[in-house]
Amino acid sequence: MNPITQHNPAAARTADPGGQTGRAPHRRWLTRPPVPSRTARLGILGTAAMAAVLFGTSLTASAAPAQSARGAAGSPADSMLKATFTDSDVSVTPGLGMVELILAGTGTVQGFGAATDVVGVVEDFAASPCGPGGASNSSQQRIVLPSGVLETHGAGMNCVTASGAQVTGTWRVDGQASTGIFAGARGTGHFTVDVATGQDTLSGTLILNSPEA
Repeated sequence: MNPITQHNPAAARTADPGGQTGRAPHRRWLTRPPVPSRTARLGILGTAAMAAVLFGTSLTASAAPAQSARGAAGSPADSMLKATFTDSDVSVTPGLGMVELILAGTGTVQGFGAATDVVGVVEDFAASPCGPGGASNSSQQRIVLPSGVLETHGAGMNCVTASGAQVTGTWRVDGQASTGIFAGARGTGHFTVDVATGQDTLSGTLILNSPEA
């Protein structure tokens, strides 16, 4: 992500009239094949050794790209996304029962390293899926990494629990808005946010766009 020539030694032998082994009966006892000179033997051995080295080198060269491709396709980064961020408010704008938030923070994305993120959130407290004090939640998150920018869209709900306000929901990758190695990517997953600590956790699938696709 080399053609193999098959040899058929059996087809190269000439069948004898008696249906034996392809040689005249007892021929090997009648004459002794000439013994190659020492120089000839060394030449044959040298040629065989060189062929073996070249063959081994060609196998290694052809196997390396295949192994590299398998490694890239089978790596955790290409099948899953796990990220954690600690975010804090940059701006809070209430109005008409809604609150618009912009948050920013730092964190890590497993398999990709350290990252920063910016999250734009709209919370509608007039439409609470989980009772009084809660809100419906929609968001867009920009995750910035050295290898590119990953954009996600989220939908969830902010609920009041015994341990404080918690936001849970689902996210999906915006491949058109993402850049770098994330351009054209796709994937979905779940997120949780502990409102009191600003701890934001994402998990799910991430499928990078293949150049051959």
